[in-house]
Amino acid sequence: MHKYVFHKEQLGLPSVLLTYFGGNALIHHHDTRQKNINFIHVYTVFSEYGKRTIKYKGSKIWNYLPAAMKVTKSLQSFKYKFKNFLLQTWN
Repeated sequence: MHKYVFHKEQLGLPSVLLTYFGGNALIHHHDTRQKNINFIHVYTVFSEYGKRTIKYKGSKIWNYLPAAMKVTKSLQSFKYKFKNFLLQTWN
């Protein structure tokens, strides 16, 4: 998710997938608490298979992260912060 948000050009995605994870600003034009770039829209799924997709699970995990972590543009810094976050969360 971090690479998708900050380094799309390095992923080499086709143009169709550039808006695969739509932010709330792309979904509607209402002012909501999650309208900023830090939140990714969580799509509604109706099956167990849908709950295992990256579009659903990746969005939920990304939105669960602290805001200070989601604005880190460096991949190495993000990995370090993410590892520490997991260690603190699961202790």
